[in-house]
Amino acid sequence: MVVLGGANIDVVASADPLRPGISNRGIVRIGAGGAGRNVAVNFARLGVRTAFIGTVGDDPLSDRVVASTAQAGVDISGVRRMTGSKNIYVAMIAAGVVQWAVADMTAAESLTPGTIRAQASVIRAADAVVIDANLAPQAIDTACDLAAGRVLCLLPVSPAKASRMAPHLEEASCVVLGAAELQVLAGSAIHDPSDAVPAAGTLRRAPGLTTVVTMGARGLVWVGREVFHLPVPPVSVLNPSGAGDAVAAAAIFGILAGLPEEMAAHLALAAGVMTVTVDDSTHPDLSLKTLYAHAQLAIDR
Repeated sequence: MVVLGGANIDVVASADPLRPGISNRGIVRIGAGGAGRNVAVNFARLGVRTAFIGTVGDDPLSDRVVASTAQAGVDISGVRRMTGSKNIYVAMIAAGVVQWAVADMTAAESLTPGTIRAQASVIRAADAVVIDANLAPQAIDTACDLAAGRVLCLLPVSPAKASRMAPHLEEASCVVLGAAELQVLAGSAIHDPSDAVPAAGTLRRAPGLTTVVTMGARGLVWVGREVFHLPVPPVSVLNPSGAGDAVAAAAIFGILAGLPEEMAAHLALAAGVMTVTVDDSTHPDLSLKTLYAHAQLAIDR
């Protein structure tokens, strides 16, 4: 497995209530994050041999991001450092929901097509390639070209960047995205899970595409050969950042393992639910064993 995308410093502030225009009493956490990086870490914890390719800053906080990624078992030999720039994601959370967020992914967007081509042998040796939209469009084009013939999974990551993935939907085997990103790519409003199903269907420009839509408290919509809407079980949300990345990793894992789609969907939802219960952007105890246990618990309810 090869993942190309963002690895960043997460600055997550939680306050409840969160009032504008004043200094709110709350909790601030600084840790490692980034869509691609989180997916890679989750893959490694599921026992998948994983390499991450991306560009990060050359500063102490970015050192922590890279070190934690390596400690999770991810091959970071494809990580490049950039002096004078970094990737930072700042989020403000209230009532278990991200109310405001700002992402400065300058370092990630500096990953060049030439640097990606230098990793061509690594990409071509992979069974599957995951690309997130934190990369610049030209870098995404190059990565998709090198991934030809492999299972290709796309992560649009945000409404502002989702359109970067539009030219590559025909090549994709899997797309994992939020309702806001789906609205951009499908060009239709997404108010509830029933809206997500036909919208996801419009992305299927080639047979075999599986689209997984994360809808926060409204659950998960899976549109593949089969269609499922799975509601979210009762859960106390500590930090929603990274939940969608956990969903992506587990969904892709299930697809690659050839699992029945309903089980793959339950594993994906379980991964997201596990992740929101911890401070970090990934759950340190995520494993295939714990994932199956959480998924089975939800099925038995």
